[in-house]
Amino acid sequence: MPFVGRGVEETMNPEQHTDRWPLDLPGKKLRVAAPLLLALAAGCNGQIGGPGQSTGPGADPWVGGGGDPESGQVPEDVLASPFCQTPQPGSAPLRRLSNHEYTNTLKDLFSGVSGVASTIDTVVATFPNEPESLGFRNNASFLTVGSLVAQKYLDAAEQIAAVAARAPGLVACDPAALGELECARDFIRTFGARAYRRPLTEAEVQSYEERFAAGSDGTTFNEGIEWVVFSMLQSPNVLYRVELGQAGAEGVNEPTPYEMASRLSYLVWQSQPDEELTRAAAADELGTPEQIEAQVRRMLADPRADRLFEYFDQWLDTDILSSMSRDPAVYPGVVSGLPALLHEETRTFVKSLFADPSGSLDELFTAEYSFVNGALAKHYGVGGVSGDDFVRVDMPGRSGVLTQGMMLTRDKATRTSIVRRGLKVRTDLLCKLVPAPPNDVQLDLEGLGEGLSQRERLELHRTDPSCAGCHNLMDPLGVVFESFDAVGRSRTTDEEGRPVVTSSNIAHTFDLDGPVANAAELGQRLAQSEEARACYVLQNFRFFYGRDKTDADRCSMAALSVAFKESGYSLSELVVALTQTDAFRYRP
Repeated sequence: MPFVGRGVEETMNPEQHTDRWPLDLPGKKLRVAAPLLLALAAGCNGQIGGPGQSTGPGADPWVGGGGDPESGQVPEDVLASPFCQTPQPGSAPLRRLSNHEYTNTLKDLFSGVSGVASTIDTVVATFPNEPESLGFRNNASFLTVGSLVAQKYLDAAEQIAAVAARAPGLVACDPAALGELECARDFIRTFGARAYRRPLTEAEVQSYEERFAAGSDGTTFNEGIEWVVFSMLQSPNVLYRVELGQAGAEGVNEPTPYEMASRLSYLVWQSQPDEELTRAAAADELGTPEQIEAQVRRMLADPRADRLFEYFDQWLDTDILSSMSRDPAVYPGVVSGLPALLHEETRTFVKSLFADPSGSLDELFTAEYSFVNGALAKHYGVGGVSGDDFVRVDMPGRSGVLTQGMMLTRDKATRTSIVRRGLKVRTDLLCKLVPAPPNDVQLDLEGLGEGLSQRERLELHRTDPSCAGCHNLMDPLGVVFESFDAVGRSRTTDEEGRPVVTSSNIAHTFDLDGPVANAAELGQRLAQSEEARACYVLQNFRFFYGRDKTDADRCSMAALSVAFKESGYSLSELVVALTQTDAFRYRP
């Protein structure tokens, strides 16, 4: 069970076990903090989080949300501190494009060029999956380029260039009328500026002219263009978000205008800048907070803003719904294509919240409605809906994303998983790290409590002190979802026909501790929880900045927390706030 880096996931094989927490791991990830190795060696003792973090009542809710864990300052106090009176940008690592960003970037780069989009999809499907860090696949520290990735980039460049160079719409000029070299030079400057996301230097233009000449010598104009495209698609200036920065007015470095355009486009669109951002960069109109805010609001209104829902796919694990498998003998009558329907349900629900500036974290966790089409309505037992379009319907007893596909990604083929569901809430909604059990602990539940429900067996399991520390963090959170089966339908009895009991008692949190009746009540508590709000801010920071926070980011984290609160915890306004922080506007 190798540890990869600091505070990242420990991958375990779910096939190694059958009815225990490591076994109950979601196949996708288990968060284990490297600083907890000593604690693990002594057995799971219930301590979660990193050094300096506390989990009980009275702990600082802003650890991870912008406050100072030493002084207990709230975000407003942090912003007023002397430390935050000058820009504090934090780190700005060189960021390789994720597979999602690579796909979007190349599709936008070759927009209107016939046949290229399908080629991009084909080649990216062969790329290795990116490593995960704290639940996301775009952390700059882990997006390295080894020999396999380099080979895949080369193969992709070769296939894409071959299709693009022979397709109409790539080269705007007429080589017969303008001359092949002049037309190639025009293509290199225009296409190269879009590919590099900045104007090419004269040295770069000359280098590509030489490649065109070598490629077209004795062959054709299109062959020369193919050489140019093939070379460009392997350039670090395309595959990475290269930032050199420039001296700023406040004594710190700033991104150049073109680098700021890329920061904006990759945050909102997960892709390269459009013509308007490029124009604004050329006119040096991306330097003030007001100019940046105007652009991000324009971009959020563009259909390409749908791409930022990649954050929700990874955060809520709906990106792994396609691997969901259920035993039809245990769950009969499941509609065809259920994983895709569940994925679309969550995306449509989240998009509806983003479409309204008042769409908030509260509604994300508590909404007693969802979006279904005819097939999903039939699955849920909702009447009055037909056709393929997803429409809003009231669903009493539901609780926003908590009772959608996110919950089901944790389950097994033949039963729900209390442990996995609780682990999801603890790690991704409360941002706590749960240690793995030591190797010598008794984990197998087989033969334990014959005739008992899953809840009762886990209660018996927690009587073992070596198991209780970890399972007390997960099981009480997971049992509240037992009124929903492993395909998302409401139920009153479990897979064995025993009555389900959802009442629980939450512990080891900052402000959620106490009895809770069911998933809906947990959703209400999460919506009002400072700990959950701080976690949501932190998760946005991690994904959209492509890294974890550091101590230098406490001003940016505090600014995000304050802006989130002042907006009424609006999901879309938090995205705007992400472009106003020191971490976004400056470079170290």
